[in-house]
Amino acid sequence: MIKEEFIGRNPSHFQVNPLVKAFIISEAFLWSGWYFIVPIFAIFVANKIAGGNVSIAALAFSTYLISRVIFELISSKYFSKSTDNKKLKVTIMGIVLISVGYLGFAFSRTVFPIFIFYIFAGAGIGIASPLKNSLFSTHLDKNKEPIEWSVYDAIVFIGMALSTALGGFIASIYGFTILFTIAAIINLLSAFPYILFVRK
Repeated sequence: MIKEEFIGRNPSHFQVNPLVKAFIISEAFLWSGWYFIVPIFAIFVANKIAGGNVSIAALAFSTYLISRVIFELISSKYFSKSTDNKKLKVTIMGIVLISVGYLGFAFSRTVFPIFIFYIFAGAGIGIASPLKNSLFSTHLDKNKEPIEWSVYDAIVFIGMALSTALGGFIASIYGFTILFTIAAIINLLSAFPYILFVRK
């Protein structure tokens, strides 16, 4: 089945909507930045934060989830009928907020800032997720939806796997400050496909 799907097809068969392509590339960077730090975040909190432990790390992650839900509801309510360009601009703002959260982690030394910057990260993902996901869903190429979803999963999950392994290596060799800074940069790269699309 896989052979029949890919062998002997014209290159045009694999062309996708530019917005779908931008979304897939952006998501690869965004979730690579996220998985760069999240799997080992509890180690950071327990070892590098005054008063921190695994329980605090878990509670901070719960704060992120609550923040994300709240901002997803707000974003979907106020921007659901916006133009594609406006949705992309708001998505870019959300991506910038996530990077602010990552950089905040890099300079956090006590428990309280960890919660604040997880709220920033939750707000950023919450603002961006409904809008970019809706754009992806509505711009999928007709009769190519399954393969475009599978390409999305393949690229994003490979990025997650590589970044998780690399994040652990960097944290152990260079420390968490460098780790969070790199994560912020990787996350910012996820805004560029949308910036290029808006400029077009």
